Amino acid sequence: MDIREIRRRFDAAARDYERHDALEREVGERLLQRLEYARRPVQRALDLGCGTGRAGAALKTRFADAAVISLDISQGMLAGLKVRSHREERWFAVMGELDRLPFAARCADLIFCNLALQWADDFARALGEFRRVLRPDGMLLFTVPGPDSLRELRGQLGRGASAEIPIYMPDLRDVGDLLVSTGFSEPVMDSEMIKLSYPDAAAMAQELAVTGGAGFARLPAPAGGGGGVEVNFEIVYGTAFGAPEGRPVRSGQGEVATFSVDQLRRK
Repeated sequence: MDIREIRRRFDAAARDYERHDALEREVGERLLQRLEYARRPVQRALDLGCGTGRAGAALKTRFADAAVISLDISQGMLAGLKVRSHREERWFAVMGELDRLPFAARCADLIFCNLALQWADDFARALGEFRRVLRPDGMLLFTVPGPDSLRELRGQLGRGASAEIPIYMPDLRDVGDLLVSTGFSEPVMDSEMIKLSYPDAAAMAQELAVTGGAGFARLPAPAGGGGGVEVNFEIVYGTAFGAPEGRPVRSGQGEVATFSVDQLRRK
């Protein structure tokens, strides 16, 4: 899906987003619990794909003295965030794309990205950008929907159903390999299934349409006993740390190690 179309859809959905973001909210709370494994003081946190700023508010509460920078592609979403953040000091809203971050190298102690990486135009390049801006021993926390998500719906579409859901749903092993090749330290991947229940198919369709949970695809409603409808999302969790300066990164030209001028002078 074209990035301009994604932006347009989320701009249109922004006003009603928080009435339908139960999955994003629950997964975000579970992801925040992993902050206990952080290794360095957080002076600057990036909330990437921030939506209307729920996670940013939680980060600001936890790291009151830190600068929190919330980034999203949608101006509508950022407008909602600004309503939430207008009384907070050092909480900034930035419009931008995950695979073209408008930030300096090694500027962040924490990157938090909840159910947003699947929208990146280039998933691998986005991880490369995350690695570029993360400081050594800084923490990366992210989630993406896994390939077992929405099987109930895709099963009704028949062969080629994956193409009907235009968001990237990667296997956790593939993501783990990408983290290693991108140069992150100690990546850890795991996943879980989360079941969503709705009173009827119309309620399900509305929630998935507002949040983009099915990539804004038009999907058939599954049969539900007694009028109720259930769908499952596989949630893939990723944790990794910023690598020491000079850690090689795989590229088309082989392995490339990057050093700052200051680091070379010290050597």
